[in-house]
Amino acid sequence: MIPAKTKTFTDMLSHIQRGLITAILLSIAGTAYCLPDDRNQAINLSSDRATYENNQGIYSGNVKMSQGSLKIEADKLVIVESNRKVEKVIAHGRPAKFEQQPREGEGVVIASANTVEYKLNDEEILLQKNASITHQGSKISGDRVVYSGKKQTVVADGGSAAENGRVKMTLQPQNPDDNANAASKTGTTKKNETSAKTNKPSTPPSNSNKATP
Repeated sequence: MIPAKTKTFTDMLSHIQRGLITAILLSIAGTAYCLPDDRNQAINLSSDRATYENNQGIYSGNVKMSQGSLKIEADKLVIVESNRKVEKVIAHGRPAKFEQQPREGEGVVIASANTVEYKLNDEEILLQKNASITHQGSKISGDRVVYSGKKQTVVADGGSAAENGRVKMTLQPQNPDDNANAASKTGTTKKNETSAKTNKPSTPPSNSNKATP
């Protein structure tokens, strides 16, 4: 009996990277992997107070921002600009929350932490204190989670503030229906190949034994 392959920590992080953290990163960046309609929607932002100084837009008090399926809730939101371009977005809350549907037909991605910082130029998202990312039942949580788009790396740290100081993950198994459908398609293909071989025209008999006049 061959033992089942055990998932390593790297395997799990790779799964999270593809399914969760990449999704939330791309949703914030507004690239092709978020819903197309989101990019064409107006940005709505409300707060109890708003100021702009030193190239920073500061929104505080029950801050809510939305653009299509993208929703952000925070106690304070800071948008840092450089040369009239957004350089960094920092959300503070207990916790601050990000939410978006990355693709049509997929579940909503939810990310939360006391501080969520996204650096556009570095393609890096940092979740600090009570960090958590959830997508379609799978979840990673810890005291600190850092994703680098350029390096394609994920670093999760339990930290002393997290429960038992450990990183926690919940990975949902693959839908059995997907495996069944794949097996069904494979079986159909093999059946068709066998049928094709069976129905292949036979080679005409050789005339080597024909009598010579």
